[in-house]
Amino acid sequence: MKTIAPEQLLVILLISSRRVTALLAMTHPEQGERVLAHKNIDCLWHDLSARGRIEVAADALRAVCEVAEVEPLSIFLSCNDVSIASRIGMGWSSPGDEIPLTHAERSWALRRAREQATGADREVVAVLPVQWTVRGRNGEKEVDDPVGCVGNHLTCQALLVSARRGYRQEMEAVAQGLGLELEEVIPQPLALYRGISGRLRMRGSSIVIDFGARHTNVLVRRKDKLLHVETFDFGGDNLTARLAESLNLSSEQAESLKHEVDIGMCTVHAGSGQGQQFIWNDLQERHALLGPATHIVSEAVSTFFKERARDLREHGYLAQQGQIHLVGRASALNGLTLSLRDIFDLPVVLGTGDRNRHPSDELDGILATGLVCSAADYRREHLALQAGSLRKRASGVWSWLTHSLT
Repeated sequence: MKTIAPEQLLVILLISSRRVTALLAMTHPEQGERVLAHKNIDCLWHDLSARGRIEVAADALRAVCEVAEVEPLSIFLSCNDVSIASRIGMGWSSPGDEIPLTHAERSWALRRAREQATGADREVVAVLPVQWTVRGRNGEKEVDDPVGCVGNHLTCQALLVSARRGYRQEMEAVAQGLGLELEEVIPQPLALYRGISGRLRMRGSSIVIDFGARHTNVLVRRKDKLLHVETFDFGGDNLTARLAESLNLSSEQAESLKHEVDIGMCTVHAGSGQGQQFIWNDLQERHALLGPATHIVSEAVSTFFKERARDLREHGYLAQQGQIHLVGRASALNGLTLSLRDIFDLPVVLGTGDRNRHPSDELDGILATGLVCSAADYRREHLALQAGSLRKRASGVWSWLTHSLT
């Protein structure tokens, strides 16, 4: 295989509740990014010991690196967490004189936005520009990218994505256990957004719901801008646990039963007592536990998503026009799309709308695309800062990334 320059090599590890995925990709100034190899290893990540986690991650990385015959020196990590949330922050840069703005001014504005207080128990893990405003002699104007624009003041409205304090330290421990430098942490909801953003409608609000096994991610985009990200401790495993506890079943029995329920029946017949009774009688004749199980799952799902819809409406994130994109392992729950349409009063699209792919399977490709693109953006930004001499000395990972450029 052709030798890959260090600054072009991207090594990414995606950690989910049921799987660890290693991705090896490369960047190209003209052809963009492309994946060279990937490896999935199924595991219950949260049940593994610290040593077990390192062993699984190392096995996945070893498999992809052997294919491309490369030796990784740094890594991008992505792992979901129930503490991930967002808010809008402001940052600025004032060069004083009216000059063509550079990556330095852009970086300072983002840095000031990132350094806003988040509370003693939280830390900012990502900053995503939402709006750039350049001010000059001719007034203010919004721009897509401030680099190269002429002005004397730059303002950035940014989405600050934060997590519990210690989240990044845990990611650093994984990287150190692998003997690699941690180049950046990519919050999984942002990778999801990057991978699916090109398939979202421009008009109205687009709500992306990733209903997974352990977590549910909710993202809101309006007018081509990501405005809200939040992760919740609710997923398919919660439904299985409720069924097991309420009906005195084993986890395996509850999981199997969960795939038989259809919560759409409760939604369709909610306004008709006679029809509802007919449905329950029919279900109970077919399966003694199916009726009660449907009620338990329907109530849990309805309660959770009604709370999400209420919160989004209170913050002005829901519009009369728009749609919901549903992805994730638990999105296969029968009747879920009908229930969400009723709760949010918006049409629901499975995944990107591709009828040939199941939304739970489609998520893997969406995340892979989003992670590679996000990692490439981080790499280009850091290399641009280094080339602009913002840092007089390169250290750690940047010494090997930039040595061939100087």
